[in-house]
Amino acid sequence: MSQQTSQLMETLKQHLRSQSITYKGLAEHLSMSEANVKRMFSQNKLSLERLETICNLLHMDILHLAQSAQNQQHKISELTLAQEKELIKDYRLLLVAQLCLSDWTFEEMLDKYQFTEHQLIQYLAKLDRVDFIELLPSNRIRKRVSPHFKWQTDGPVRQFFAEHIQSEFFNSRFDQPTEKILFISGMLSNKSNKKIQGLIEELGTAYRQQLRTDKNVKLESKKGTSLVVGLRNWELSVFNDLRR
Repeated sequence: MSQQTSQLMETLKQHLRSQSITYKGLAEHLSMSEANVKRMFSQNKLSLERLETICNLLHMDILHLAQSAQNQQHKISELTLAQEKELIKDYRLLLVAQLCLSDWTFEEMLDKYQFTEHQLIQYLAKLDRVDFIELLPSNRIRKRVSPHFKWQTDGPVRQFFAEHIQSEFFNSRFDQPTEKILFISGMLSNKSNKKIQGLIEELGTAYRQQLRTDKNVKLESKKGTSLVVGLRNWELSVFNDLRR
């Protein structure tokens, strides 16, 4: 599968999410089962006729979709290792980057965190210089990163968050109304493991969709919420030590 095809499909998914069109709703429109629609997108296999039908549902044409996909290609999906190291040198800069990813405004950052106006402008200017954001007149902020932006897998930012996930995130009983934890252990085939990974991806997509849905909800009505989901071949060391 070419990179262009992959980008086109990702852009199509973004437009569907932006108009709150679910796989179920799309399946009804295409007279298909929801399972077949999910398979169609997971395999990135879509006929020209179906693509045109979906574009009509989105009130756009295929050319508009292709142009939108091309524009997305110019947005960065991750920072360089050197740029991430710069963020880790100053946790305030890392905080501002995270707030930008969450669509905070300049005024909200200034109101909720201990920045002076001059300090915050300096941090935003640094992020502007690495094309993370565009700092517009009146201190308006426009993200330049891709909707699928991620920190480098083995980079310093991921390592920083991993340390705090282990020491802070799981330091909870998870018994509050806004908390939930699920731990299941068993034996899975590689095929089943792959299927669960796909479901985790769908959960991540659903989470990001809710972030977009709540984008215009007033800040005082929202709380910082983190989702951690992991899957790996693993067994408790005390059990593994008993293996022959």
